[in-house]
Amino acid sequence: MFDDGDNVSDVIHPVTALQFVKFQSRLLLLAGEGPYLKVFNYENAQLLNVKRIFESQFIHGIIATDDHGDKDKFSVAKILIWGGRCLRTGELREVTDEEPKLNISFDEECKAEDWILDACFRPRSNLIDVHGFLEECNTVLVSAHNVVLTLYCDKGGIPVIKRITAGPRSMLYSACIAWAAEGKKILVASGTVFGKILFWSFSDSPLAVNAEIPIVSQLYYRLTGHEGSVFGVRISPELSREEFGERKRLLASCSDDRTVRIWDVSDFEDIKVLLDDVPDVEVGVGVPQNTGKKLLSEDRCVATVMGHSSRIWDVRFLASKYIVKVLSFGEDSTAQVWQLDEKPAPRALSSDKHESLQLIHQQTYSYHSGKNIWASAILQREDDSHTICTGGADGRIVSHGICSTEEGTGAAALPRSWTMKDVANQLEEDGTLTVDGGDASVLESKTMRSKHIFDGFEGTWIIKRNIRSALSTYPSGIFNGEATFERRSPTSSDYDEEHLYTEQGTFTADQGLSFTATRQYVYRYQRASDAISAWFVKPEGKSKVDYLFHEVCLDDPSALSNGHDFDGGRVVRANGYHLCVDDHYTPKYTFRLKNSILQDWKLAYQVKGPQKDYIAEASYVRKSDDDNLITAPSSEQAASSIAQAQKNRVRIPNDSEFGKDNFKSYVSLTQDSFMVTTAKGRVLLGSLRASRRDGRVEESCEDAFDIRWEMVGQCKELVSSSITTKFVGSELVLLSGNDGTIFLYDHLAKEIQPIAELGRKAALLYARKSGMENLSIFAACLGCPAGYVFEFPNTTSRCLEKGADSRPSLLALPASFIVTRAAYIGLFDLWIVGSRRGALAFYNASLLVSDTESQPNKVVYNVHGEDAITVIECLPETEGGHILTAGRDGHYAVHDITYSQSGLEKPEVEFQTVHRTTPPFGPNIEGAIFNPPSRCGPQTHELVLWGFRGKNFVVWNASRNVETVDIECGGAHRNWTYTPFKHASNGGIFVWTKASVCYVHTQARASHRFLQCGGHGREIKAMTTLALEADGGERRYIATGSEDTAIRIWSYNREYGSKVRFNCLGTFTEHTTGIQQLRWSDDGRLLFSAAGCEELFAWRVQPVPIIGIGAVCKAVCPKVTEDSDLRIMDFCFEELNQPNGEMVYIINVVYSDSSLRIFHFTSLLPNPQFTLLKTASYTTNCLTQILHLHPAPLDIPTQDYLCTASSDGHIAFWPSSSSSIQITPTNTTPDNDPLRFSYRHPIHQSSVKCMTATRIHSQSSNQHLLLTGGDDGALGITRLVFPPDTGNGETIPTKSLPTCSTLLIPKTHAAAINAVAFLQTLSDPEGARDKETNVFATSGNDQRVKVWGVTCEESVPGTGGVSVEMRGQRWTSVADVSALCSMWGSDVLVGGIGLEYLQVEEGKDGKDGVGG
Repeated sequence: MFDDGDNVSDVIHPVTALQFVKFQSRLLLLAGEGPYLKVFNYENAQLLNVKRIFESQFIHGIIATDDHGDKDKFSVAKILIWGGRCLRTGELREVTDEEPKLNISFDEECKAEDWILDACFRPRSNLIDVHGFLEECNTVLVSAHNVVLTLYCDKGGIPVIKRITAGPRSMLYSACIAWAAEGKKILVASGTVFGKILFWSFSDSPLAVNAEIPIVSQLYYRLTGHEGSVFGVRISPELSREEFGERKRLLASCSDDRTVRIWDVSDFEDIKVLLDDVPDVEVGVGVPQNTGKKLLSEDRCVATVMGHSSRIWDVRFLASKYIVKVLSFGEDSTAQVWQLDEKPAPRALSSDKHESLQLIHQQTYSYHSGKNIWASAILQREDDSHTICTGGADGRIVSHGICSTEEGTGAAALPRSWTMKDVANQLEEDGTLTVDGGDASVLESKTMRSKHIFDGFEGTWIIKRNIRSALSTYPSGIFNGEATFERRSPTSSDYDEEHLYTEQGTFTADQGLSFTATRQYVYRYQRASDAISAWFVKPEGKSKVDYLFHEVCLDDPSALSNGHDFDGGRVVRANGYHLCVDDHYTPKYTFRLKNSILQDWKLAYQVKGPQKDYIAEASYVRKSDDDNLITAPSSEQAASSIAQAQKNRVRIPNDSEFGKDNFKSYVSLTQDSFMVTTAKGRVLLGSLRASRRDGRVEESCEDAFDIRWEMVGQCKELVSSSITTKFVGSELVLLSGNDGTIFLYDHLAKEIQPIAELGRKAALLYARKSGMENLSIFAACLGCPAGYVFEFPNTTSRCLEKGADSRPSLLALPASFIVTRAAYIGLFDLWIVGSRRGALAFYNASLLVSDTESQPNKVVYNVHGEDAITVIECLPETEGGHILTAGRDGHYAVHDITYSQSGLEKPEVEFQTVHRTTPPFGPNIEGAIFNPPSRCGPQTHELVLWGFRGKNFVVWNASRNVETVDIECGGAHRNWTYTPFKHASNGGIFVWTKASVCYVHTQARASHRFLQCGGHGREIKAMTTLALEADGGERRYIATGSEDTAIRIWSYNREYGSKVRFNCLGTFTEHTTGIQQLRWSDDGRLLFSAAGCEELFAWRVQPVPIIGIGAVCKAVCPKVTEDSDLRIMDFCFEELNQPNGEMVYIINVVYSDSSLRIFHFTSLLPNPQFTLLKTASYTTNCLTQILHLHPAPLDIPTQDYLCTASSDGHIAFWPSSSSSIQITPTNTTPDNDPLRFSYRHPIHQSSVKCMTATRIHSQSSNQHLLLTGGDDGALGITRLVFPPDTGNGETIPTKSLPTCSTLLIPKTHAAAINAVAFLQTLSDPEGARDKETNVFATSGNDQRVKVWGVTCEESVPGTGGVSVEMRGQRWTSVADVSALCSMWGSDVLVGGIGLEYLQVEEGKDGKDGVGG
C-alpha cells in the first residue's frame, strides 16, 4: 500500500528545478525537490502545496506559462515538468475569492525516447491545431541526442510525443531552445560531451507535425574552445547596447574546464548550411569537411573568464536596458555574477584576438552549504532589476536581488562614504561649523607638532640607555650605541610617512658581562590625525611591519605655545601604552624643539609583569656630523618647504580647517543615528535621512539615504584617543579619553557633561540603565588591578555632574585579569566581567561598597580557552539565569547560571556550559542580540551574531542558520559600530572607518532570504533516533551526520495536516572530517559521534531556552596512532551502572586499519575523558561494522561478545568482559591482557557494508538473528545460538562459542546494500509463541527500500527453521542511501543524499507496504 504524500513534505532533498509563476494576486515559486513539486508563496515564503509528480524519477526542469485566466475570477498557468525521460503537463488554477485557493492538476505521466534537456512552450500564435482545436499546452523539447520533439494532448486529453527534427548526431550534456523570427524559427544550442557547442535552427511548422512533413534544419556553428564537457548553454534575447553598436544575439556556455564563455552568434542568418550537407559524424570524433570555415568557429568567442573553484553547472543571462550580466553557478555552491563590458579582457586565458569583450566579476553569493547549486529561477522586475532564486544540494532555496545598474549588485550595494572635508562642507552649508579663534601661526604650530617631531627623527642619533631592574632574574646595565631613522615608502595605505628605526650598540651589565645588541621598530605618521605610532618588526627579518607597539600620544596641545623650557625652545611630552601578554609597557617621551626643529629627546620605559619589573631611560643626541647637523631654517627655506609641501599635495592643517581632523570612535544612538568622536576631540552626530523604496519584499538595490551631520561639542580630554559606549536601553552615551574623565551625553538634550574621574586612561566602559532613573557604570583602566562600578541612584536630571556621588566601588580583579567585556544579570544582581585570557569573574552587586574592594564570588577559567571574551549577553525571558558568551576562539556558548545566597555567608555561583558551537565566520565574533518575537515574523526570540570574516563584516542569524549581511570593509582592525534594527533579524546600520574615510551601510532587509532552509550540504552517512516521553506523549529526535562535517538534531512532526515535518533544532560543527557514525545514550543525555582522522567525540545534549537543543563537546578521544588519515568505521558501547547512579560507557571502536580498540568513558570526573583499555588487531582487512551481543537476558551474567564485520565478507566474534569490569576514577589503566577474536564465519563474497541484530523470540532466549548487507548485493540472515546458561549464575567459559547458520539471499538489491535496520517484532497471528516475525528494512545504491519478515521456529535448528518473506518495497528518492532508522517501531527513515520518511503499513493482502 503506497501513500504518495501529495500534501505532506516528508523529504529533504536537493532542489533540482525552480520556476517563477506570476498570478494576479501573488507571485508563486515552483520548486522540484526529488520527485515532489513544491509551491511557495514567494512574498511570505509560505509552502502552499506539495505534489508528487513522478513515481521514481527526480524533477530536472519546470517551465510555466504566464497567467492567462479571467482576471476577475481566476488565474491559470500551464506547467510542464520533466525529469530524465519522464514528462507531465499540468495546470495551476487559483480561484480569486475572498481567500485565494490554489488547485493543482496533472495529466498522466508520459515518457520520451530519451532524456529531456530543455523545453519551451510555443507562442500562442504557433499553437498546433490538433483535430480542430488549439492545444494550449503543446511544447517543444530537445533530448540528450540532439533530437527535437513536440508534446501535446490529443482530443481525449492523452499526452502525445512526436519527433519533429534532429540536429547533428551527438551526445549532449546541455541544451537550450529559443524563439526567433517572431516565433517562426526555433534556435537550438547544444552542449556536447566532447566540449563543443552546436548552434542550429529549424522552422516551426504545425502542418509538419500533423502531416509529418520533414522539417529542414540548418547548422550555423560548431563552437570550439572549451576543454571539457559543456554543462550549460544559454541563448540570449536580441540585445541592443551602445557597446555593441548594433543588435546582437549572444550565447553563454560553461564547462568542466571551469570557464564561462560568451559567443557572438548574431550573424547566423548569413550562414546557409543544411544538415544534409554536413557529414554524419559524432562530434568529437571527426570534423565535417567542405562546410565553410565558420562551422568550426572558435573565433566567435568574444569573452572568456574563469572564476569558480570547481565545475560550473549552468549559466543564465541577466539582460536589461542598462547592462548585460551573466549568472553562473556550480559545484562550489556559489552563484557568481559577471558584467559584460566592451573593454578588451586581459589575455590570461586566451590570446584570441577576437575576444573584444570581457566579463568583469561583480559579486559572489555563497548562500549554500556543502556542494552543488543545481537550479535557478530569474524574475525581471519592472525597474529592470532581477530577483534570483537558487536551489542546491543542501535543499535550500535562496532568494536575492541584483540591480540593473553598474553600481548596485543587490541589497549589499556600495556604501556611502564621507571624509572629514565632506562633513565640514555640510556643516558650513548648514551654518553650524564653529572655527576656533587665535593666532594663525600658533594654530598652525599646534596642529603640526607631531609632524615636526616625525620629520626631526630622520638621521643618526647617539643613544645611551640606563636599565634598572628590581628583579635579579632580569639584568641591569648600560647600553651605548647609535640609532638611525631611515625614511622609506609607507607599507600601509592608512599611513602617509614611515621611518625604519634601527639601533646597534653594546650592553654592559652591572656584573661586567658585555655583548652586542640590536633592535628595530617602525615609526609611522598619519597626516589626517597628525599622529605618530610605533610598530614591531617581524622577527624573520626584512624589516617587515608586524603589529602595533604603541601610539605616541602628545600631552596638552598648549604645551608648544606656552612657556620656554630652554633657550628659545619648548618641551613637548608624550606617552603611550602596550600590553604584551602579562607585561605592561608604559613609554614616556620628552622632545625638545627649537623653531619647530627637534633638537634632542628622551624615552623612558616602565615595564611591569610577573617576570619583569624594570625602568629603561634613554637619551638621544644628534650625531655631530655635518650631514646630520640640524639648524633652524631661514624664512626663505621655510617658504620653500611650504611650497614644496603644497606641490606634493601635503597641506599644512590648522583648526580652522575642519577637514584635517580624523574619525576615531563610533557608537550607535538610535535606529537611524550614531555618534563619532574625532582625533581633535570633536563629538559629531550622524543622522540618516532615508528615502526608502516601496518596501516590497524582494531583495534588489540599496535603499537611498543621506547623512545629516551635526557637531554637539568638543572636549580637550577626548583629543587623540577616546572610547564610547551606550547605556543599554536608552539614548545616553558615555565617553572617555586619555585622562580618565567620563562624560555623559544625553541625546534628548544634546548635552555633554563630565560625571566621573578614573585617574587614568579607560580601557573599557559598560553602562546600564535600571528602572526609570538609576544609572550604573562599569569601567576598567589600562594596567589597573581593579574594576570600577559607579552607581547614580534617583537621578532626575538628564545630565549628571561630577560630585560626591561619583565615588566608585572597586572590584578586585584576579591576577593577570585584563578586562575585555562586562555585563550585568538583573535576575541575580550580579556583575560579570570577561578577560583577555578567556576567564569570567562574578561579583554580587548588592554587596559592593564605595571605595572598598570586593572579591569575586566565582572565577571560571578557560571559558573560551586562552582567548579573549568579546561578548556577554543575558538570554531574555528565561526561567533560569542563562548568559551567552563569545570569544576570539571563534565559538559562542550558552551557560546556565544558578545563584544561591540563602543561609550562606558567601553566596555561591554555579556555572555550567550547556551549548557551544561555531558560526561560519570568525574568529572575530564581536556582538550579539536576541531579537524579540514579532507579530508578522518569528514567534520566538532569535539569536543574531555579528563579527568579521577576513575583510568582511558579517551578520549571522544563528536561530535560522542563515547569513543576512556581508559587507567588505577591510577587516576587524578598525573603528566601527553596528546597529541592528528592532524587530528585524535581517537589517541594520554599519558604520566604519577605512583609510580616514567614514563609510555607512544601511540595510533594511537581508541581503538574501531563505524560502526553505534545507539540511546537509553533503550526503548523510550516519543517523540515529531517540524516543523521549514529553508532554504526555513520545517525542522523536533524530541526529544526522554528514560528509559536510556537521551534526544536525531534528524533530519530526507527526501531526495530521502539517506541511513541514522535519524541524532542525541545532547544528554542531566541531568535526573536521565527514561523520561516519552516531549513537545516542539510552537516556539521551549523551551523543557519541565518530569521523575520519580518529575523531571520536562525546556530546552533552539538552534543551536550552531560545537556542532549542544545546550541545557541548564534553570530551575528545585522544588519537592512538600517528596516521592522521585513519578512519573510525563504526563503534558501539555498553552502559554500566555505577553505585553512585552515574553511567560508565565501555566504547568499542573499529578502524580502517583492521584494529579494534576499547575505551572507557565517564562523566564523573571534573574533566570527562576517554581512556584506552584494550587494543586488538583483526587481519589485514578493514573492519567495517561492530555490535555488542549479550547472549542471555541482561540480568543474567554470561560471556558477552563483540561481533565485527569486515571487508573480507566475514564476521568475527571477540570475547568481551566489559560487564565484569569495575571501573573507578583511579582504575582506568589499559588492560595488558590481549584481546583476540575467537571465531570467524564467512557470509559475503566481499565487504560487509551494514549489520544489525535482534534477540529471537522472548527476552529469555539465547538466540540472536543477525542481518548483514554486502557489497555483493546479497542479504545475509545468520542465526546465532549461544551456549545455554549454567543455571547457577556462573559465566559460560570463553571457549564456548556461538553456533552460526547463515541463509544468504543473493541479488536482493541490484547494487550494494548499504543500510539495514530492525523495525519491530510481530506476534504470530495464530498465537504460536515460537513463530514471532522480526521485521527489517534494507536499502542500497539501487534506491529501493525493501521490508523483510524473518520468522524463526525455535524448535527447528539451523536455517531450516528460518523463513524469509519480502513484505513490501518501493523506490526512495534518496540517492546513495547510507543509513536507515526505525521510527515509532514500524516506519523507516532513509538517509543519504537527502532525508525521507516512509510509512510501513499493513496492506490489504496482509503484507506490509511502504508509503511515503
